[in-house]
Amino acid sequence: MAGITIESVTKRYGALAAVNDLSLEIADREFVTLLGPSGCGKTTLLRLLAGFAVPDEGTIRVDGAILSTKTGVVPPERRGMGMVFQNYAVWPHKTVYANVAFGLEIRRLPRAETLARMARILELVNLSGLEERYPNQLSGGQQQRVAIARALVNRPEILLADEPTGALDSHNSAEILGIFQRLNRTQGITIVMVTHSDEIAAYADRIIGFRDGRIVSDAPVAHTEKLGVPAMALSTTMELPL
Repeated sequence: MAGITIESVTKRYGALAAVNDLSLEIADREFVTLLGPSGCGKTTLLRLLAGFAVPDEGTIRVDGAILSTKTGVVPPERRGMGMVFQNYAVWPHKTVYANVAFGLEIRRLPRAETLARMARILELVNLSGLEERYPNQLSGGQQQRVAIARALVNRPEILLADEPTGALDSHNSAEILGIFQRLNRTQGITIVMVTHSDEIAAYADRIIGFRDGRIVSDAPVAHTEKLGVPAMALSTTMELPL
């Protein structure tokens, strides 16, 4: 279970309240986008959820367990969350396989389990056959899929994504967003994604509008079948377990 509860959270930078007395419930297995212009507080909220920032006021919980208060936070590596950034954040000196497998190596999983999990993950994000390539041999979309695979390899219950398609063209953006939809619908991963684009936001099931550190709108969106998502993005390895 991975429901998120944000209660009266404020985060200040000097005199500026980047997040201002904000409360929000995100249900288990929900795909939510935080939508708004630059500087509205959406990325700050994502950093608070990830444990990269400490709230000045309020509480963040996941399934009732307190993760963040002004007196301390559970560190990011202990939150059961994966994080995807706009700039890919892949290691240029490591192959696709080594980039994705790094988290498994840290945990010292048995080799057979590592190989099996890696095969499933790489198939899930359409990277099978590219294991030995380096980032400079990949397209931007492929590099972002490496970053997604690395975020998923330790089986997080929550995936956080900060403008994950901001550096991609429309085709690669649609493929990445289709992967997110598949992860949400077939793997049950709760997804919170930041964007400034109405079009990108519509791939989620619910859009939270931000302005000046506050929520100004909260509305569901149409189901995937009505959004014109490429069939390839939704059909490939639909039932593949992590």
